[in-house]
Amino acid sequence: MIVRDEERMLSSCLESVHGLFDELIVVDTGSSDRTMEIAHSNGARVIEVPWTDDFSAARNVSLAMATGNYAFWIDADDVVEPQERVKLKAILDELSVGDECAYVMRCASDRNMASPLIADHIRLFPLSLDIRWVYPVHEQILPSLESAGVPVRRTDITIRHRGYADARAKERKRKRDWNILRRHLLSSPNDSFVLYNLGIIVFERKRWPEALEYFRRSLVNVSNLDGTAPFRRKLFSMLAWTHQVMGNLEDSVRMCNMGLAIDPQDAELLFRKAVGYRYRGRTAEAVACWNQILTVSRRESVTSIDEGIYGHLTRRNLAIIAEERGDHAEASIQWHAVLAECPGDVDATQRLATKSGAYERKTAHS
Repeated sequence: MIVRDEERMLSSCLESVHGLFDELIVVDTGSSDRTMEIAHSNGARVIEVPWTDDFSAARNVSLAMATGNYAFWIDADDVVEPQERVKLKAILDELSVGDECAYVMRCASDRNMASPLIADHIRLFPLSLDIRWVYPVHEQILPSLESAGVPVRRTDITIRHRGYADARAKERKRKRDWNILRRHLLSSPNDSFVLYNLGIIVFERKRWPEALEYFRRSLVNVSNLDGTAPFRRKLFSMLAWTHQVMGNLEDSVRMCNMGLAIDPQDAELLFRKAVGYRYRGRTAEAVACWNQILTVSRRESVTSIDEGIYGHLTRRNLAIIAEERGDHAEASIQWHAVLAECPGDVDATQRLATKSGAYERKTAHS
C-alpha cells in the first residue's frame, strides 16, 4: 500500500483486512497527518520515501520490501466488506508455490449514481523481481505479468473504493494526474495509454474536441497492438461517446462498429451504438442492440464499465420505447426489473404508478 495524508480512510481500510496477510507494508510519500501513526498501530511496517510524481515507483518500493511469495495491493480508500473478506481468505488459503498466477478482482467505486463503476484490477500476484509496476499514474502490473508468463484468473471478489464519492477530491486527483501525464507525454509523445488517460480527463471536464483529439491519437498508436489490450475496447467506446455528445452520430456508430468487429459481445459498445441509433430515429435497431446486451455475459478481460449497462440502464430505455409504441405490458416488465435492481428508484416507481402510460418521450441514459 502507498499512502499520503490518509488518516480519514486508513483505519477502516486496514481493519477490513486485519489478519489476512503475513505482513503489511505501507509506503508513505510525505504524510503530514496521523497516517503513519495509524499504520504503525495496525502492525504495518512503514517505509518513508520522497514523492516523485510516480505511483509505480512508490508501489515498486513496497514490492521490493515484501518477503512473501505473493503480494496483494490495496489503497487507503479501499475497503474489503465482510462477505468479500471470506472469499478473499479462501483464495489466500489455496495459494501454492509452483502454481503461480495473478487474480483479478472487481473494484466498485462509490458515486452518486444508481449503479457503481466497476473496474477490474489485478490485486493479487506472485512476488518476483520480474514483476513490477509501470506508468507513473494509472499504474499497471499486467505488462510485466504477461512478460513473465504469469496467467491471470478472474475471481468474484469485489473491493469497495471510496475515493471518488467526493467531487472535490476527484477534481484534485484529476489535476494531479493531468500534470503527471503531460510530463510523461513529453518523453513518450505516442504512448497510447497516456493519450487515452489524458482524453478521459478532458472528457470528464466536457472539453469534447480536445478529448476527441487525444482519443484519436491514442487509437492511431494502439492500432498495432493485440486486440485484447485492456483499454483498447474502452477507447472505441470513448470515441463513440465523444462523437455522440458532439452530435456526430454517424461517426459515433462507426466507432462502435469498429470496436464490435473485434468483440461483437461488448456491452458498452452495444449500448453506445443503441444510443446513436435512438438519436437518429432508428428505434428498431436501437432496441435490437439493447436487447442483445441483456443476453451477453459480463466481460472476462481486465476492463471497466458502468455495471448498470448490463441491467437497469438498458432496461430503462427499453421501457420508455415500449411505452412510446403503446406496449404497456412490456414497459411494466422492464420497469419492474429496474425496480428489482434499484429498489426505490424514482423513475420506475413513478412510471409504474402512471396507469395511462403517458410518459415523456426521452432517452433514459445517454
